[in-house]
Amino acid sequence: MKLGMNELKKDGSGAYEYFLLVDADNQVAKDYVRECNKAADEGVLLGRTFENSKNLTDNIISCMTGLWYARDDRFACRARSALHMGCVMNGCCSMIKSEYALNWDAMSTSDDIEFTLNRLYKDHLIVDFINEATLYEDQPTTMADVNKRNKRMGHGLFKLYFDAGLKTLNQFFKNLLNPQMRFSLKMSFLDQYSNIAIIPASLICVIWFPVYYIYALVYTIWQGPMVILGMGSYTWWWFAIYIAAVAIACYAIPFLVQPMIAYFSDRKRFVVKDRKVVFWSLLLFPFFELLNLGPILKGIFTKPKWAKPKRSKTKV
Repeated sequence: MKLGMNELKKDGSGAYEYFLLVDADNQVAKDYVRECNKAADEGVLLGRTFENSKNLTDNIISCMTGLWYARDDRFACRARSALHMGCVMNGCCSMIKSEYALNWDAMSTSDDIEFTLNRLYKDHLIVDFINEATLYEDQPTTMADVNKRNKRMGHGLFKLYFDAGLKTLNQFFKNLLNPQMRFSLKMSFLDQYSNIAIIPASLICVIWFPVYYIYALVYTIWQGPMVILGMGSYTWWWFAIYIAAVAIACYAIPFLVQPMIAYFSDRKRFVVKDRKVVFWSLLLFPFFELLNLGPILKGIFTKPKWAKPKRSKTKV
């Protein structure tokens, strides 16, 4: 990106107004450029478009991966847009004003999120959601390719947290009482910090939660009821029921209910050639998220290299 932008800068000031980032394996809707132009005319400087899947029903893997982005479009992007807060820029399906694209400053393996955070804390700019512009992305069809991507993401986001992430949190507190800054922008600082902080937070949870609850179960089975000051006495079966209930709630809401709502709300926008694949993908989505956990954690402790994934021949 940086090399390409440096070459384009040689064409002189004013040669380009906006850039659309589209991967080589993507397809765009017929009205994609027109909808992006409309957003630009309305004053959008940074935009993220609707990320769809061109091979949603190739198999369950591609469908579950596609449902992840559908969930992100429906809940993360639309919610933030409704609250006038910034979305997260994505590698493809992005629209960028030339002055920011030509001076590219995101060099990590998670360059899209780094670019989002850089524009937020350096320029106080947010990424708007362009819902009407649809881009169709090629989704991985094997867990091997999914794992490669997740390892890169885990590695890049973990490192990015300690740089751009903490700077974003600093901007939140620095401008918290600033009357000149709108409230939604202040909350965007906190929101984007929370978004990237989920990687180190997940690492802590994966280590701490199992240790604590295994200890609680073993202790109450071996020693009898555990007494928690101010709360009462609890037996091992209470902890077992509590752990099961929390696990079900934590996975059912974001990883079962949300993908279903996202799919049925926007089903007319998806290219579905096999409904059975969608049915099983929606049902198995929580287990898919558990499978994603391992590669992300591995990426935190390793430095994975980019590897070419297999490409689908499916077209929209």
